[in-house]
Amino acid sequence: MKQIVLAISGPAGSGKSSVGEKVAKKLERCANIDVDHVKHMIVSGFYKDQSNPAGWGFDQWGLVGDSIGILASNFAKEGYSVVINGYLDEPAWSNIQKHAQLTHKVLLLPQLETAIKRDAARLSDKGLGEESVKEHYRHFSNGRYYQSFKKLDTTNQSVEETVDAIVGMLS
Repeated sequence: MKQIVLAISGPAGSGKSSVGEKVAKKLERCANIDVDHVKHMIVSGFYKDQSNPAGWGFDQWGLVGDSIGILASNFAKEGYSVVINGYLDEPAWSNIQKHAQLTHKVLLLPQLETAIKRDAARLSDKGLGEESVKEHYRHFSNGRYYQSFKKLDTTNQSVEETVDAIVGMLS
């Protein structure tokens, strides 16, 4: 299989992290970049945002995208394929692509009720809450940027079935 840079995105509860890690493990010489790991390097600078159902805002999507793009580019230069998984806004995806070309883009999009149930089943400090999940869902379902992503309905798929579907797309 040739070298790839795969983007996996979707709303909370869609399976991005679980699927991203398992896809990376199935590929020869592959790095997995979890967006949350990079985003959470910023330990202060979040702000209260009453218009956001989560109650907080974040202005550094461009910086996160640049950082991920540089990481992806460095791994690719060393012959690694790269999986980038997580929730990003459009400016971040644009900044990633300044450094690394996305060869495949997948949007995990289970039915809304499934995403809500999956989020509710998370540990309390990891769950976003129903209103945030709904907002994420609207963002991905209606966002113009995500029209170019291959959509996968993961409602009735196990993580393994989703991973197999994505690996099949890469062949």
